[in-house]
Amino acid sequence: MTAGKKIIRVFDWLLDAGAALAGALLVAVMLLISIKVIFRYGLREGLMGVDQISGTLLVYIAFLGAAWVLRREEHVTIDLLVTRLGPASRRWMTCVNSCLGALICLVVTFYGSVEAVTSWQRGILIPAEIEIPRVINLGVIPLGAFLLSLQFMRRARRALDDRAPGPAATRE
Repeated sequence: MTAGKKIIRVFDWLLDAGAALAGALLVAVMLLISIKVIFRYGLREGLMGVDQISGTLLVYIAFLGAAWVLRREEHVTIDLLVTRLGPASRRWMTCVNSCLGALICLVVTFYGSVEAVTSWQRGILIPAEIEIPRVINLGVIPLGAFLLSLQFMRRARRALDDRAPGPAATRE
C-alpha cells in the first residue's frame, strides 16, 4: 500500500470517527433534553445548563459530521440547475464549487484557530448559567472546517479526474 493510500485511509477513518462521535452527541442531546423535560414537568424542578450544553454539542455535531456528509455526497444541493447541465459542465461546476468551499473553509480554519487560541490564552469564559471556557465552544470549529476543506479539495480533484463525486468514488 502506498503512502498516499495510507493517508487517505487515515483521513477516511477520521471522518468516520467524527461522524460516529457526532451521532453519539446527538443521542446525548436527545437524552439531556428529555431529562430536562422530565425534571421540569414531572418533578417541578429545573436543570441548569442543559440548554447551554445542548447548544455546544450541536456545534460539535455540525462540525464533526460535515466532512463525512460531503464525502458521501449527502449534503443539501440545488438539483434544479445541476441536473440540467451536461456531464462536462456538471464536472466543472463541481470543481469550482469545491474549490470555493475549500477556500472558505480554510479561512474559517484560520480565523477559528486564532479565536480559539486567543480565548484560551485570555481565559475567556462564557457568561451563562454555567461558566465554561469559550475555547470549548470554539475548538471544534477550526478542526471541522479543516477536515471539510480537505474533503472539498478531494472532491475537486475527483471532478478534474472526470470521476463521479458520488458515494461510489469515496473509497480509493
